[in-house]
Amino acid sequence: MKNSTAKTVAVALLLFASRADAHAFGARYDLPLPLGLYLTAAGAAVAASFFGAITFLRGERARILQIDLPVSPWLASAAKGALGTFGVFVLALLIGAAFLGPPEAVSNLATIWVWVIWWVGFLLLSALIVGLWPYIDPFRIVARIAAGAFGRPWTGTGSLPPSAGLMAPIGLLAIAWVELVSDWSENPAAVGTLILIYLTISILGGLAFGMVWFLVADPLGRVFAVLGRMAPITTPCRATLRLRPPGEGLLDQDERPLGEVALISCLIGVVLFDGLSETPAWAAILEFVSESQTLRPTLLWLREQGADLLKLIRTIGLCATIATFYGTYWLLVLSMKLLVGGPLSTERLARDFAGTLLPIAVAYHLSHYISYLLIAGQLVFPAATDPFAMGWDLFGTRDWSIDVTVIGAEQIWWIAFTALIIGHALSVLIGHRRALQVFGDPRDAAVSQIPMMFAMVGLTALSLWILSQPITE
Repeated sequence: MKNSTAKTVAVALLLFASRADAHAFGARYDLPLPLGLYLTAAGAAVAASFFGAITFLRGERARILQIDLPVSPWLASAAKGALGTFGVFVLALLIGAAFLGPPEAVSNLATIWVWVIWWVGFLLLSALIVGLWPYIDPFRIVARIAAGAFGRPWTGTGSLPPSAGLMAPIGLLAIAWVELVSDWSENPAAVGTLILIYLTISILGGLAFGMVWFLVADPLGRVFAVLGRMAPITTPCRATLRLRPPGEGLLDQDERPLGEVALISCLIGVVLFDGLSETPAWAAILEFVSESQTLRPTLLWLREQGADLLKLIRTIGLCATIATFYGTYWLLVLSMKLLVGGPLSTERLARDFAGTLLPIAVAYHLSHYISYLLIAGQLVFPAATDPFAMGWDLFGTRDWSIDVTVIGAEQIWWIAFTALIIGHALSVLIGHRRALQVFGDPRDAAVSQIPMMFAMVGLTALSLWILSQPITE
């Protein structure tokens, strides 16, 4: 990804040929100052946010800041209906395009929409502006229609066991594996088949458990629900529009389903692995594995059994990255418990503070995928004008030329530098305010966040180093 200018063109023209090349920039950026100075400055800024929080924030700042604006019930219903109709229409369009459209991933509307427009762009929209997925979610809407057709209850009390909450992080890991490891993400028909499988599971879950399935077990419902807590605009009820500072929703104290810590760890770990797999460190790991005399017999045996060794290694790397982040978070929570004491269990503290990591997840997502969205996202214009390969030109964009200069390495570096500092600093601030809610005492709140502050400083430097590898000299 990071060796030649030609790789910039590969972002657009070979969009899914190698998922690791999906975020290329082309010519590398020669930093005006040594990279170490940027990493030090970023870490210092995050540390400063911690000391600013304990100095200026007191117990009264733990309360949630928000403004509720009334909305006409008629307008709210119309908007909800329009969003739902749009969601179902797009779902049907993508299924049709997956099986009837061009076989190439770079030309098929289904692959481009799912992996670029939706999984990158819509995810950022949901976290940075407004969470619309509950109203657009076509899987939920179709499941509700099916429940009505079969006379099944939709909004009653569900009977899902608490352990069903673990299905959400497991499902997210499966989606990440499809995107980053498998070849299925490059095959439109495979993407269409996966959509149909997900739709079938959603319908069965809705028939069996109603709405609670999408609140507890559905991976996409859970992912967009946690991201929606970051958004400055939300709709808590039918005729109300709520405005709040970014991340303010992370301070609400509603009980979360099981698996929240694993879900958020997975969100961060997935992007970390995608970035790590583009660094010299990952290349060194691959070289070590390929040349290891100790591993050679096992690798040869696996290859004889038909295993794809590169996919196997990437699968192990993906799971190991998520598990490392997950384990590190639990160690930080345990340190918090030892420093402050009190009656709250380590498990309860882990759930209480998991949401404070979301600004980091969003910052990573923005920093790592912004070039992918802006460059590869342009492929949607020629794909949408003829979704079923019928020779149409509905929007006059059949001959759309991809502009690979829309964003460059220098712009990407400064976006990443700024976004990661803001994301980590916001996590520190939200974490301290959350600690004021949980512990009450300002001193205990400050002490509890010391381990997290050191971790944030280190994580800021690490993440900037990872993102710098493809774009800087």
